[in-house]
Amino acid sequence: MIRASLMQMDAVPLAPKANFDKMFGLLETEAATGADLVIFPELANTGYVEPLVPGGPFVTETPDYGAALVAACAEIDGPEIARVAEICRERAVTAILGLGLRDPVNAGVIRNVALLVTPEGVAGHYAKVHRWHNEKLYFTPGRRIEPFATLGTRIGMQICYDIRFPEITRVLALKGATLIASIWASFGPEGAPVTDEDLFVHRCYTRAIENGVFVLSCNRAGRHGTARFFGRSCAVAPDGKLLGRLDHDGEDVMRVEIDLGEVTRYRAATGIWTDRAPEIYANALKDIE
Repeated sequence: MIRASLMQMDAVPLAPKANFDKMFGLLETEAATGADLVIFPELANTGYVEPLVPGGPFVTETPDYGAALVAACAEIDGPEIARVAEICRERAVTAILGLGLRDPVNAGVIRNVALLVTPEGVAGHYAKVHRWHNEKLYFTPGRRIEPFATLGTRIGMQICYDIRFPEITRVLALKGATLIASIWASFGPEGAPVTDEDLFVHRCYTRAIENGVFVLSCNRAGRHGTARFFGRSCAVAPDGKLLGRLDHDGEDVMRVEIDLGEVTRYRAATGIWTDRAPEIYANALKDIE
């Protein structure tokens, strides 16, 4: 059984120290409650990029936003991630953090990543492949889709817009992932009603039952300029069963228990893996090409 905590937290734009201090405290607190896995939302150290929408205004006052964003991103061997690793080691907890991360070799190159840290240290990271709107102005896209072994299984990660591309989840499942962490900074206009209260449940349900995997969806909370982040974090089992959800956009934590045996039971009962026809799919793709 994996006890997972999804941290629906706010982040201060371009304030990495405050944001990391907040994550350190939350990670310690959840580990003390017995969490095995603690998940944080997208770009939790930097806040979301500006302009929030194409053609929109800059909100944070800084003479050079691009340079400020690069400076706010973390380094893989920097003190913040070292502190996360220390907490994970001391508390025997695993963490997934949505971070802006600087390239260790190429100056000025940054990526939007989900970083996996286990009690043994940094286990790997996933860099967002599909960048949303103005993210393309700043972040270099990732080029690898790999799950990582931890907690007695293999965990895959994806970021926000990625979930609209079913290939990401399918590749992770084909490579052995049974649990997918989907982290978000999904937002809309302040004051406008949420068009679909079940949006995140729908998306996670679809990816879960297609692949027979757990999908844990952790979205941001809070406000940024005239935008509000939707929150509404949720978790879905391989058979589509809703394990938990938050029905609001405020800061909160959602705790769920993951029984990995449900993956085997669902896949065996439905045949979604044994009934696949990969050769037919491959030939069809050749026809398209």
